[in-house]
Amino acid sequence: MTVDLRLVEHAIALAHYRSYARAAKALHVSQPTLSRSIAGLEDSLGVLLFDRGRGGVEPTPFGRLLLERGAVLLADEAAMRREIQQLAGLEAGELVVGAGPFSAEISVGRAMTRLLAKHPQLRARIACFDPEQIFRDVLAGRCDVGVADLGSASRDSQLHHEPLPTHPIRVFARPDHPLARRAGLRLADVLAFALVGSCVRGAIANRLRMEGPAGRFDPDTGDFLPAVRVDSLDLARRIAASTDAILPAVPGLVAKDLCDGRLVQLDFHEPWMQTSYEVFWRSDRTPSPAVRAFVEELRAVESEISADSVEPDSGVSSPISRRPRLARPPTNA
Repeated sequence: MTVDLRLVEHAIALAHYRSYARAAKALHVSQPTLSRSIAGLEDSLGVLLFDRGRGGVEPTPFGRLLLERGAVLLADEAAMRREIQQLAGLEAGELVVGAGPFSAEISVGRAMTRLLAKHPQLRARIACFDPEQIFRDVLAGRCDVGVADLGSASRDSQLHHEPLPTHPIRVFARPDHPLARRAGLRLADVLAFALVGSCVRGAIANRLRMEGPAGRFDPDTGDFLPAVRVDSLDLARRIAASTDAILPAVPGLVAKDLCDGRLVQLDFHEPWMQTSYEVFWRSDRTPSPAVRAFVEELRAVESEISADSVEPDSGVSSPISRRPRLARPPTNA
């Protein structure tokens, strides 16, 4: 048995005004329409809801029960409508974004900051994991949206995914690193030292099908696992600044370390060394307004970064793309 809440609203008005004429006027309906509403409600419930007498309309015991429970139902419906409207307007709700440590630093953090500045009531969380964990969390519903290098998982039909702009990757080391003052480095020179960072996927991993001091290629996953594997950019920077480990990164992520002299950029670069991140969510679920708004902010941030990232041979210099900075000879304090 279903009860039309519109008819319940009519019954509550009738009980309040105790007159069909006054209740119909308050509801902006005709008196015959109100009479049909009450009659239809009584027919659907199979009981008499109101007694009609000279003193006006009085609810029966069944009517009093309907009015009591009906008021709760109408209040719940109104609250539900308000919450849906708030969610649609991003005044409520929650957003969980899964991102790798490097993608979080490149654009995810900035996109989230902008989103929260526009919608301060939104509850949000950025969960930093390796790409495989982000992939699993999005599929399991633990994350609403992910930003990572999906590698072969980008072919998974369970995901809707959009590629993000690529960003050049350079390699960095401490100023007194053995490679710091050498020009024209080759890949073999770099791979003679441990790499520090998170797992490498996609085209770069395919170029590093080897096992040695830098790390090892995993044929089962198609990933390259650095010798020093950490899922924290801050920790990776500190390790590179204190050891012989080499840090591959987008230059903008280590700009402060370069300015402060903790790291230098090595004279090595290959065109295939670039990011290949994607933003993705489950294809069988309608993205929430929060997901859509986040992706919109992410696209804007990525576009701005791409506009600022100009390769040196273009003749334009920017904080994101600099010519290799070689180390100065160490001086005695």
